[in-house]
Amino acid sequence: MRYYLKSSGSIFLIYLSITTCYATDFGGLKLKSVDGKVEFALNGRGHFDVHSLYPDSANANNPAFGSQLLSSNDRDGFNWRRTYATLTGKIYGVNFKFENDFAINATTEFPHSLREAWVSAKLGPGQLTIGQFKPYRGLEEITSSNELTLMERPSTSSTGIYNGRQFLTGFGYRSLIRDNIGLGVHVMSLAHFGQPVEGISYGGRAVWLPIDQAGHILHLGLSLSRDTTDKHSISAKIVDVYGGRQGISQHLGTAGAGDASSGSPSQSTISTELAYSINSLTLQAEYALAKLDHTHSVNQEIRDSTIQAFYLQGSWFVTGEQAVYKKDRGAFGKPKPTRGWGALELAGRYDFAENLQQSRIDDPCRTSTSKCQVQVITFGVNWYPTANIRFMLNYYISEAMLGTLGLGVTPHKDHLSTLSFRTQINF
Repeated sequence: MRYYLKSSGSIFLIYLSITTCYATDFGGLKLKSVDGKVEFALNGRGHFDVHSLYPDSANANNPAFGSQLLSSNDRDGFNWRRTYATLTGKIYGVNFKFENDFAINATTEFPHSLREAWVSAKLGPGQLTIGQFKPYRGLEEITSSNELTLMERPSTSSTGIYNGRQFLTGFGYRSLIRDNIGLGVHVMSLAHFGQPVEGISYGGRAVWLPIDQAGHILHLGLSLSRDTTDKHSISAKIVDVYGGRQGISQHLGTAGAGDASSGSPSQSTISTELAYSINSLTLQAEYALAKLDHTHSVNQEIRDSTIQAFYLQGSWFVTGEQAVYKKDRGAFGKPKPTRGWGALELAGRYDFAENLQQSRIDDPCRTSTSKCQVQVITFGVNWYPTANIRFMLNYYISEAMLGTLGLGVTPHKDHLSTLSFRTQINF
């Protein structure tokens, strides 16, 4: 009966969203001076989600964990995922962006609710940016939430290996060296606005397009970063969220957790990117290795650990549209529908993350088990009735694997499935 009610609620929201959809495009408010030297634009986005979680049942031979600890209605239901108001503009060659998320709670009130807040100006062949923005790392991480193919980012992003470090404050410089080669570097504090300026993150991302034609793109990318924490900075830790935004998370390691007096522990990360887009088909993958300092100790010896994370993803526009490649970001965007009733996109992804050092002796995940890994298979359908409205339906099949607690013990697993639906409006 509980599953029937949850499914009925999801179907009702889909019906309600579609019936309130306007079949017209609309943009934000724009003001521009006569000489073109001063510009202002007001835009926004709203992402309204609903989730139905189908948790696992605990195995009598192992302690319950993950979704096995949920009560019948935990984390189900509706939530405002994002409600952004964005002010952008240019004043005599200086660009700016101020973006706040009003879908906040008691722990993320203003100014913590600020997402991007920066000024930038042209410097040489590129753009210098100062303020709070995303560090330059990862194909899916740098993609706008309005243009993600699936509702959640993979483990190679701030959903996993850069946990809690999506928006940081500092300096960044990004440039197109050639028409098909881009480079970005950043030096930032491990803090959001409203927090003490502590810790440091530095790194960069390079992108090369060996094939750069209309409707035919081959994208290669590489990013490097190092995050070194201080007392009050955001922690360098990896926590993989599985089963959607309202899903469960599995801790994969925290720098410095093995020795509180170890100074300023760090995370060093290298990530590679590969994407290929031709006509209405887009395929992409990322692979990342992250080294966490001093995550655990064995016989009073402090040890480090390495986490690997990767995903394989594909999408296809049944209605024939082509993904848009944005060279200023080095990432893909979504096209405008070409048919009167909109565009239809099918998508899927396999996502995997694991601490390679985890064992019953080495225990950086603090589970006392032989493994520490998460894998998620996601199926998605996106409908774009207009360029400003999108409906997303995702189904996740997740498994957190902790291996065994000892010889002859049943493997310790958590199986979770999730059905999620989003109504997205941006202007």
